[in-house]
Amino acid sequence: MRRLRLTFILLSAVAITQVYGQEGEGTLEGDPEIIIDKTRKITLPAANRNFEKIPQLPVNPAATDQRYSFKSYNYTLSPLQPTFRAVRLPIQDAQTAITGNYIKAGYGNFSTPYLEVYFSSLRNENYVFNLYGRHLSSKKGPVFDDNSGSADTEIGLGGKYFNGNNTISGSLDYLSRKRHFYGYNPALDLTPGDIEQKFTGFSAKIGVTKTNKDEASDYHFLTDWGFFKDAFNARESQFNFDVGFSFKPNDNLEVKLQGLATFSSREDTEKVNRSFVNLKPRLLYYGTSFKLSAGANFATDNDDLSTFAGAEDGFKVFPHIRIDLNPSKGLNFYAGYEGDLEMNTFRSFADINPFLEADFALFNTEKESDIFGGLNIDLAEGVRLKAGVSIASLQRLPFFTNAITDSTRFEVLYDTDAIDRTNIFSELVYENPGSFRSSLRFDFYDYKLVTLTDAFHRPQYQALLNATTFPVEGLTVSGDLYYVGGLVGLNRESAIRTELDDIIDLNLEGKYDLNEQLGVFLQIRNIFGKEYQRYLNYPNRGIQFLAGIAVSF
Repeated sequence: MRRLRLTFILLSAVAITQVYGQEGEGTLEGDPEIIIDKTRKITLPAANRNFEKIPQLPVNPAATDQRYSFKSYNYTLSPLQPTFRAVRLPIQDAQTAITGNYIKAGYGNFSTPYLEVYFSSLRNENYVFNLYGRHLSSKKGPVFDDNSGSADTEIGLGGKYFNGNNTISGSLDYLSRKRHFYGYNPALDLTPGDIEQKFTGFSAKIGVTKTNKDEASDYHFLTDWGFFKDAFNARESQFNFDVGFSFKPNDNLEVKLQGLATFSSREDTEKVNRSFVNLKPRLLYYGTSFKLSAGANFATDNDDLSTFAGAEDGFKVFPHIRIDLNPSKGLNFYAGYEGDLEMNTFRSFADINPFLEADFALFNTEKESDIFGGLNIDLAEGVRLKAGVSIASLQRLPFFTNAITDSTRFEVLYDTDAIDRTNIFSELVYENPGSFRSSLRFDFYDYKLVTLTDAFHRPQYQALLNATTFPVEGLTVSGDLYYVGGLVGLNRESAIRTELDDIIDLNLEGKYDLNEQLGVFLQIRNIFGKEYQRYLNYPNRGIQFLAGIAVSF
């Protein structure tokens, strides 16, 4: 039917065309007829189909290699913690000025003036420097008024320079200490000038340490020159060096090397040059729950040890090994064994006991062996317990006795052979940041001597409790409680052995800030008022008060 309709339409179109095409030539004559033959079949030839494929366009190779980067993104969001603050004017966007500078001044009983100052440079990314000074003196002492007065003065100037790779530091320090040999017989009539002792010290230090601690290697170099003298003929000058290097090739291994050296000259009735060298190589291995340190201490000095039995001169090698176990967070066990040589100087002895005689015996202390162990454990949030024990064999450990020629001065005694010292200690620390912090430490010492009868002027028991609290805004209250027991003194001039009373010393201090720049303070020392003796014949001052003001800027 579709083909029939198409045929009819085509024939009609042709006929009409013929009619209009002959319109200009004439008209058809008579009655024309159009015959439609429905039986006629119109056939068309088969169409030719083209099966040829379309050719592909030429592909030009890329001028550069194509590189692909696949990145994984972590979309974990931290908890939302909105904060709100007022928008500040641009002029207020500068960093807050440093206000660590201060001046403190006060006065107390026993005619005690006090002054302390600290100045520091402003914030700078390349350098910092500071100046510190402190003076505290008491014209009167516990006995004989001016004859037992004391004074301490310290001045220090220091600075650091940061160049990105290293930190270069340096300092100049001066100190002056005045004491009196007031442990004399009250029947004697002496003036302060007759028994005055004054120590003067000066030191210059310089050092270089690596700033970037994230790299595999680290190093430091520190050196200082020091000079120290008393009011008589004793003086000491020394050069100290401390060099260190470490390298950590991976997370498990680390190699360390530290070198210490001191070259000093001590003068009293005669001059003695002293030298000390100590090398400390270490190999450390870090495991998942432990750390192992192994190495040795190579040490030597030039002290004359001919008067000591069993002592050996020259180069010495001491082993070192220590293991730390951390089975869980907040729990640490440690144990080890080592030996070493410890440097003693005129200044280090004078810091311990300022009433020394001239030409006292000065030797280094040799730790032949030390077996130690302990633990550190977090008992609760902010509460930490430390406890341990040390059993050491020591050569030339110093003890102090009143001198055989002058009981107001002390001589230094050493046992002729190695002694055993046991130290058992424990410490409990508690801290609630911004509210309260405290610590309590207790030490027990036991000495097994060879020729000496007692560990003269060395404590058998020692405890220290300190605490600081902030009860109200601007107020800080702190306290210290000292306990020292088991002290034994010996007056070699009279050959009298004395067991000294136990020392209990309680100190309190309160500071209150009136505003950001001005504050006041009050110190109370030796609240129990006991004139205890740390060294035989030398009582301490009783209760002491000191009050003053502090200005910050």
